[in-house]
Amino acid sequence: MQTIVLALNGEAIPLKNLSVTPSMMFQDKDQSGQSSSTAVAEQGIKPKELRITGILPFTESKALTRLFALAEAKEGGNLKRYRVANMTAQAINFRIGTFTNSIDASKIEGKQAWQITFTLREHLSVSEKREARANGKVAAKKQGTAAGAGKNGKAGTGAQEEPEKLTWFEEKVLKPVNEMLADSE
Repeated sequence: MQTIVLALNGEAIPLKNLSVTPSMMFQDKDQSGQSSSTAVAEQGIKPKELRITGILPFTESKALTRLFALAEAKEGGNLKRYRVANMTAQAINFRIGTFTNSIDASKIEGKQAWQITFTLREHLSVSEKREARANGKVAAKKQGTAAGAGKNGKAGTGAQEEPEKLTWFEEKVLKPVNEMLADSE
């Protein structure tokens, strides 16, 4: 019996000698011009990526076919997102990812097996969620109201939600500060 080390949406990926390498890119831009200054402008943290490599014997060609089908699967016109189950992914808080860049299956010399290599890119990373919330695009999840119930506890029509009433503190203090910060960017 083989221990499952990697699963996508609960489906085991049966690679042997599995290696999962996380990476995260810090985007910045050189601000020094022609001088010898080391000044840079931070441009944010990019989504985490998991570089996955492993070996798949020729006898398990159906697993290779399935892996390629997972990689090219679409959902709503975009690449399908997968819940990633792996110890390394869990350690870096990588929950949902999509296939990115490429997937390779090259024959290993002297063995009856393929060397499989692919990359998963994090979907809605913690930094993306934080940035979207700061820009006011997405509100933090609120708990306490029943699903489908409006502010008054009545079932909403869905498309015609009344704007949320702000508290005095939100309207008089937080909203002006938020607008001032948005204008300064």
